[in-house]
Amino acid sequence: MFVDQTSLLLALGFAAFALSATLFVTWLASRTEWFILTWATGAGVLVAAFAGFSINAVIHHYGLLWVSNLLLSGSFIIFFAAACLFTEQRLPRARVMIVAAASALTISVPFVLGFDALGAMMGNLTNAALLLATAWQFWRGRAEAMVWVAGIAALYTLTALSFIPCAVMIYLKDPLVLDVPPSGWAEDLNSIVGLIGLTGIGALSLALNQARVARQHREEANTDELTGLLNRRAVFERFRNLPVSSNTSVLVFDLDHFKAINDRQGHAAGDEALRRFAQVVRHHKPSEACAARIGGEEFLLVLPNMNGPQALAVAEHIRSGFAHEILQGTHGGFRATVSVGLSSGSEDAENFDRLLRRADDALYVAKNNGRNRVAAWT
Repeated sequence: MFVDQTSLLLALGFAAFALSATLFVTWLASRTEWFILTWATGAGVLVAAFAGFSINAVIHHYGLLWVSNLLLSGSFIIFFAAACLFTEQRLPRARVMIVAAASALTISVPFVLGFDALGAMMGNLTNAALLLATAWQFWRGRAEAMVWVAGIAALYTLTALSFIPCAVMIYLKDPLVLDVPPSGWAEDLNSIVGLIGLTGIGALSLALNQARVARQHREEANTDELTGLLNRRAVFERFRNLPVSSNTSVLVFDLDHFKAINDRQGHAAGDEALRRFAQVVRHHKPSEACAARIGGEEFLLVLPNMNGPQALAVAEHIRSGFAHEILQGTHGGFRATVSVGLSSGSEDAENFDRLLRRADDALYVAKNNGRNRVAAWT
């Protein structure tokens, strides 16, 4: 052996404990990211697994080796569940249960038959498969934070590959029955790689969590809470200093008689009208368009790469779509309408503020001409 196997296992246990405690404290600070708590739980199970392997390295016991292998694979299943929570924002219970049942059977059947070497070998191969699946799950979510997620996926892959030599060496010595606990260069390598991987995954996990929390704070600061659209600050920060081409159009919307809706139908109905209008905008706007709520009942839609006639068609779809919505108030169902001002960039150099002022001027024309219509600035 390169180093004492028991010392390596104890070091792994302490690393897993430190990871579990750190992740749990991190989750307590916000209690929003459940994949962090799941990670912490998996690391806690990992502590129990390493404790079992440490004891088994000194006093070889058939049942302890079996349980330790199940605990180790169980911790990796929990890591896989945490990866699913991270990338999918939900826990796929059926998939995790199938993976858990298949892993438990693969490891337990050889032990039940009395073949502890085969059970340990299948445990190593199962662990490799579970860690590779976890690495792939993280790699799927690399778009969120490429550096951190790619690093986590790489460490999971490296740790997974370190289990394969352990299985091979058990097979070469005796594929069925163990006379002594598994030990040798493969187990030492696996422990060292596991220690490096566990430490690195813990550090990158914390960095990834902080990056996600920071991004969520930015999104909350830039999002209108009622409608889920961007707020005024966000849209102005995005476009105010950018030059506006002749193929950019701006639509400004104002819900007609909104104060009367609040007075007659109740403020809850007014809020519902705002939410419903935001849904209509999302449904009809082009994918590249930017929608925002910029005031009480005022909305803005920026349409890149759209000239006046194209923007007019979008405005009409939104106006007509909202006019056909049936809203619910204190006195039953009612309809609401919206007026729209349109402005498009010209051949001369434009800026966003000027384009927005022209759309505002057009909006007043639409309201003065009877509301529930689109007016274009000329």
